[in-house]
Amino acid sequence: MDKDYNKIMKNFSYIDSIIIVDNTGKIVSQFRYNPRFSTIENEQDNRYAIGKNILELIPDISPETSTLLRTINTGETVYMDKQVVWDHRGRKLVSATLNIPILSRGKIIGALEISKDLTQIDQVDEIYKHTPEYKTSSKLTAKYTLDNIITENQSIKDLKETVKRICNTNSTVMVYGETGTGKELFVQSIHNESYRKYKKFIPVNCAAIPENLLESMLFGTEKGSFTGAETKQGLFEKANGGTLYLDEINSMDKNLQAKLLRAIQEKIIYRVGGQDPIEIDVRIIASSNISPQDLLNRNTLRKDLFYRLNVIQLVIPALKDRKEDIPILTRYFIDKYNSTLDKEVKDADDEVMAFFLKYSWPGNVRELEHLIEGGMNTTIDDKITIHSLPVYLSSMDRFKEESPSIEVKSLKESVEEFEKRIILDTVKTTKRNMSEVARKLKVPITTLQYKLKKYNIQI
Repeated sequence: MDKDYNKIMKNFSYIDSIIIVDNTGKIVSQFRYNPRFSTIENEQDNRYAIGKNILELIPDISPETSTLLRTINTGETVYMDKQVVWDHRGRKLVSATLNIPILSRGKIIGALEISKDLTQIDQVDEIYKHTPEYKTSSKLTAKYTLDNIITENQSIKDLKETVKRICNTNSTVMVYGETGTGKELFVQSIHNESYRKYKKFIPVNCAAIPENLLESMLFGTEKGSFTGAETKQGLFEKANGGTLYLDEINSMDKNLQAKLLRAIQEKIIYRVGGQDPIEIDVRIIASSNISPQDLLNRNTLRKDLFYRLNVIQLVIPALKDRKEDIPILTRYFIDKYNSTLDKEVKDADDEVMAFFLKYSWPGNVRELEHLIEGGMNTTIDDKITIHSLPVYLSSMDRFKEESPSIEVKSLKESVEEFEKRIILDTVKTTKRNMSEVARKLKVPITTLQYKLKKYNIQI
């Protein structure tokens, strides 16, 4: 016990975040001053948090995994020496957290969480030596291929064809898309479609690693270059012959951007503290959740580096702009979690599907997957219902604004209208080939004939 107490006290020699929630998980007070973020960002986060449910602030967690909600439900003090989550902005947060129940007259009325950011320079090396970015073992490779990109959307299909055309060049690639759209699926597919697929694929999240550590990780170090430094290969050397993926490249410090530009142009790197040039053969793929125009307008990425990286540009549309993918992705995730969770969920019911088709999906495909997984965990039926969706949706204005209005159009009519549009679009893209339409929609010919007659569609 004394050992555990000392460990906790060591981790909380200082704190940078305090959150107080009521007994429903709604945030009533937050003070965060995370040293990784600017003063403006911290102030914006604090204002945004008030009145939000903790599940809305950190959509990566669920009622079962939230330490604050666990404290409220059990009345226990919950301590985690390393908690890894992604917040509503898509930022990775690694922290030590201590959650304490708040009681009044013997009843739990809320909970308090204090936390300390663990990505400080003096601690981040210990944290990241256990991550794939740091280990980069011989087994590290890309697992996704084009077959893993499930779509009925023409823009996504066009992007898949583009990947096939550009996979075997050495040109740099910039991938743009909102958080959760599936950027890494495309990045890994480029690697796996190319001759480099037998070499390493190394991903690096530039937003999660402090500047001086990121430089050492990328370029390596020479013994004596700073206190305690040993001679180590960097990720450029370890990825030689393969692919280096720089995620959230716009988060990289400007000075380091200049060194990266030099490495890409000259195909030569220098270890930190080293004098000898090291030749590299690495394909660089970068990504950003900010549009190309905004990257330039905000000046978060050096223009010369932007132009060097943007030789090939892939822009992945948000899920709200490809809603024809929602039914097929829903089916895919249900099948996936039926297998991993040992469930027998058949489908999402009509009310859920109608809501899915109206919802704006700020978290994109990742949010859809998490909703399906959560719904399958909590549903007591053989279908996912509105009641089995996360609680944060019911407290959000957009749920009320964008959920289907039964007074205007019935759920059945909404679903039928969408089904008719999907069939019409498929008929057009297949040049009215009935067999091809049935194959793409994955339905028997007899079912397709019934639907065509029902909606008065001529082939």
